[in-house]
Amino acid sequence: MKESKFLIYGNGKEKPPTGFMFEKEQMHGLYFNQSPAKDIALAMVSMRPIPLGPVMEKLSLTPEKYGTSHRFYVQTLDDHALSPDVQEKLVRENPPGGVFKIKGSDHCPFFSKPQLLHKILVEIAQIPQE
Repeated sequence: MKESKFLIYGNGKEKPPTGFMFEKEQMHGLYFNQSPAKDIALAMVSMRPIPLGPVMEKLSLTPEKYGTSHRFYVQTLDDHALSPDVQEKLVRENPPGGVFKIKGSDHCPFFSKPQLLHKILVEIAQIPQE
């Protein structure tokens, strides 16, 4: 976010920003560093501003509700938006039921490694829920 030059003021300039958007060159390096060019072209015309509320507000999760969902984490090992260290910290602080790692994937494995992501999602779907 520090590198974003495009802050969005959905509630007016006198209020705090509500979202942000990276420049196209930044998005390519952050999100799509391993993705095919044709997929990047499609993604670029589909990108929308990222809302700041979910990023900036403190999230409070309870075991009674959040803890009842079966969660898995797909770690993208060549991600420039969320480094592997940051992803590992997220996993440590809120352990999921399993971690699946995709080597050679950027932030968007549905573009950079779609077959492997599909295989992982099918595997997750077949895991029995307790």
